[in-house]
This record gives sequence, C-alpha cells and structure tokens, in this order.
Amino acid sequence: MTATSRLPRVLVSAFACAPTWGSEVGMGWNWVTHLAKHCTLDVITEKGFSEDIDRGVSKLSAEQQDNLSFHYVDIGPRARAQLWHQGDWRFYRHYRQWQQDAYRLAIRLLAEQSFDLCHQLNMIGYREPGFLWKLPLPFIWGPVGGYTQMPWAFLPAMGWRGAAYHICRNSLNGLQAKYYRRPKLAARRASAVFAATPVDREAIERFYGVPCKVIGELGCSPYPRATDEGFRRFEATLRVAWVGRAVPGKCLPLALTAVQQASKLVKLELHVVGDGAGFVQARQLADKIGITTICNWHGALPHDEALKVIDGCDCMLFSSVQDATSTVVMEALMTGLPVICHDACGFGAVIDETCGIKVPLVSPSFSKQALAGALIQLGTDSSRLTRLRQGAIARANELAWDKKAQMVVGVYSDVLTRMHGGSASQVA
Repeated sequence: MTATSRLPRVLVSAFACAPTWGSEVGMGWNWVTHLAKHCTLDVITEKGFSEDIDRGVSKLSAEQQDNLSFHYVDIGPRARAQLWHQGDWRFYRHYRQWQQDAYRLAIRLLAEQSFDLCHQLNMIGYREPGFLWKLPLPFIWGPVGGYTQMPWAFLPAMGWRGAAYHICRNSLNGLQAKYYRRPKLAARRASAVFAATPVDREAIERFYGVPCKVIGELGCSPYPRATDEGFRRFEATLRVAWVGRAVPGKCLPLALTAVQQASKLVKLELHVVGDGAGFVQARQLADKIGITTICNWHGALPHDEALKVIDGCDCMLFSSVQDATSTVVMEALMTGLPVICHDACGFGAVIDETCGIKVPLVSPSFSKQALAGALIQLGTDSSRLTRLRQGAIARANELAWDKKAQMVVGVYSDVLTRMHGGSASQVA
C-alpha cells in the first residue's frame, strides 16, 4: 500500500458472527476479523451475538479494532431459538425479514458514509442471498453453498423419516436451484461470486451463467501442537473422533458399523461429540453390534472442550455424505488429525492423500467396508499415521484464515481496479 492509498471500505452482511463458536457463527467471525487486517469493514450482524462480539473485539489487535465496526439487526427471540433448525420454514421466514431489515440499515449507512464494495458473506445457503445486491455498489457474494444433493443410494440407510426428508429436499433443492429468481438476480448482479465447493461452483455456473471461483467458507486457525510421544500405534489403541449432530446426512450409524468391523482387527476407541435426536438410536445400535465398551459419548460440549477431545484422538472419522466443508474437518487438520471421509462435497476438496484417506461415495455397504478398511490401515501402520498427521498440519497451514482473507482481498482489488479503469490506488 502506498502512502497515498487507503484501505477499501467494505459493507458486509454476516448474519452469523461471533468468537468462541464453531459452524457458521465462528466462520463469520474469522472472515471479518481476518479481512480487517486489509480492509475497513462495517459489519451488519444479528443482535443476539453482540455480547460475544464485544468480548471478542477487545482481544483483537489495535489495527483490527480500528478497522471493524459492527451494526446490529435483531431477528427476535423466537427465530433465534430456531437458528440451528434451518430446515424449518419458520426460521427462513424470520431470516428473510432479517435480511430485509439489514438492507434498510445498509441504505442508511450508505447515506451517511461512502463504501467501495458490499459483500454478502453469510449464511452461505444460496436460497437467501440477502438484498445488498440492490445497492449502487460493486457486489460480492459468497462463499455460496447449499446445492449438494443427498445421494439417492444412501436414502434407504437413513430410516423412513430421514429418507422422506431428503427425498423432499432433493426434489425442492433441484427446483429452487434452477428456478428461484432472487439468487439468480444476485449472482448476475455480482462483480464476483465465490462458491463454497466445486459442486456449488458447477451449479452456479450452470444455473446462473456467471463465472465463479471456489473459495471454501472455512479456514484454519493456529493451534498449539500436541507432542508426538507415544504416537506409535502397532500395539496401541487407535483413538477415533466423530463430531457432529446426529442427523441423517451425517451418517453416524454408518460410522458405528465401520468401527465395529475395524475393531475385529485393530484396537479402537471411539469418541463421539455432539447432540441431536439420533443419538438415542445410535447408542442403541452401538449396544446391538457390541461396541458399547469402546464408545465414549461426550454429548454436546462447549467449543474449547470439543477441541480438547479432538486433540486427544489420533484420527477423525467423518462419515457425512452431505456437507459443505465442515468446521470439524478443519479443526481436525489444525490439531494434526488425519481425516477419513468420503470423496465428496467440500471436505472432499479439502482432504487429499497427504492428510487423510478418502473413499468413493458409492453406497452405504461400500462405505462401511471402505471406512473400516481406512481405520485398519491407520491402526496397523504407525508410520503412515505419523506421515498423515504431519500432512494434516501442513494442510492446515495451506488453508489458514490469513491466506483465505488475502485471496478475497485480491478479488476486491481486481473488482476495484476494473471499476477505476486499471488504477488500483484504492486497494492495499
């Protein structure tokens, strides 16, 4: 940045944004705080996060604090209680109203000060692109996700409720992706669109006819490394982490049966972190197939405590068949855990042969055998486990939040350069 240049000022809509959280909320916080090292940001977010944000801001650098301003729009207590049940139409009704209120606030802010860009940051689902694209500013949208379909072959393994839900979701998702008007308008108005996964990029380019760049919605944060003492696994117990909500798409029963098969040949210990109605059936299944004694059910934990459980394991078994990148996959990498997962969705793009084992997404029966085989490989080959652990840390460094923020700032720069006829004097 030259002496005469200034940081670009960006108006950001990030409904979910707060420190000490995982999922979309932590994602929003990490994006805006890392972008604030390169830009001046005015962030519109949900009022329910205000206390957490105030505490978090006090821990940021002076530069970040100077470059960040938060503006709050209240979604209301009833909708806030439904926040983690996004499939519930009642949440989307409130969420769309929140976006309309955020747009009205954005108009007021624009009347009071000048901005170079506006950015619809999260939540990442394409169905609700907000309304910032209507502002007379260059518009950035993304990362955008939500286009991934549940593989039809996996429906019979999800129980009748799960199957019925995903049959409806797949059908509606296909129709909405193709015909829903507002996402198409937002994408075509955008100066740049980021897709969360390669699948999302293909859908955006196919349905909306706009070029799209893949920038995953999540990054990795620095994490104190555990020591490698006692890491040999030929005669030790392979500690396996499974983290998430017990919903059909996460396929916890599939993970349990894979662990059961692998436990015949290697000594295993499964640590399960999360909540959801499906945990009752999962524990019953674990008892039925005879692995209760090797299962540790931690339940839902605060984020820091969940990280400690992950850090105490040797690998992560991520059995999901429908997800974006997933926070827990990134947290596994930054704590040095190789990830066993399907070669699909956002996590399939993140995990490679240096940091994990991917299995093809074919059918539940194939996945059980392939995931079990991956566990057996790690439980019987300590040298490979060590290499993958080192590879996980290296991959986390490649996916660091700072690098993600620099990629987005590079796009900001390109957009402003095009606007100003080739001059990038406004951009750091």
